[in-house]
Amino acid sequence: MYGSRARIGLIVPSSNTVCEPEMARLAPDNVAVYASRILFTPTIEGLKDMKNHVHRSAKELSSEGICQLIAFCCTVGSMIGGAGYDGDLARMIHEASSTVSVTTTTAVKAALSSLNVKRVAMATPYTRQTNEIEKKIMQIMGYEVTDIVGYHDHLEPEALENDMIGRLQPEEAYKLAKAVNGSINEAIFISCTNFRAIEIIDQLEQETGKPVITSNQVTMWHSLRSLGIMDSLEGYGRLFREN
Repeated sequence: MYGSRARIGLIVPSSNTVCEPEMARLAPDNVAVYASRILFTPTIEGLKDMKNHVHRSAKELSSEGICQLIAFCCTVGSMIGGAGYDGDLARMIHEASSTVSVTTTTAVKAALSSLNVKRVAMATPYTRQTNEIEKKIMQIMGYEVTDIVGYHDHLEPEALENDMIGRLQPEEAYKLAKAVNGSINEAIFISCTNFRAIEIIDQLEQETGKPVITSNQVTMWHSLRSLGIMDSLEGYGRLFREN
């Protein structure tokens, strides 16, 4: 059967085209992923509104015990309400589904802790407004953001469509990550579950000598570890090889 070791449910923003393919690539043998989509518009209000669809999505993914874990797969969407917002979302999912639940923000914190990182440089596909929000919340959570650059820094928030992010190639994530890397950051975080980046993690680590994490990579890593699956995966960074 598919998912004989584990079946992981993904709550995915409706216009995200990257999360599901990347999560499927990251899944070890006999781990299957299944997604439910929630309505999303790429605005601050849209990020906040996603929580109103979580109950329905979690109920779908837990129907007849389909999934053993459900992950809320949006980075800023799982931190937009402040430092403890990821925990609130995880509780909402658990209450609706009675399954283990995680979020991308929860996974980012777990990954950085496992890597013993406090100073992080961030590369994103966002506008300046969203970057300012994400940087502020990361700092409230206890991290020093040494630099943050967004591919769409030049756009007004209302001009950005999520499909514009999903169409970006991994090379764009690579260039942004190299641009933010400096002398004091301990790691590089490529943020956004709709930003294709898992292909360039190893290359960046080899060139910078620092761990590199991405939103989908940490979400899968934390989901697996939360289920007791400790597989070491090659090709997707130090996090999966050593932690």
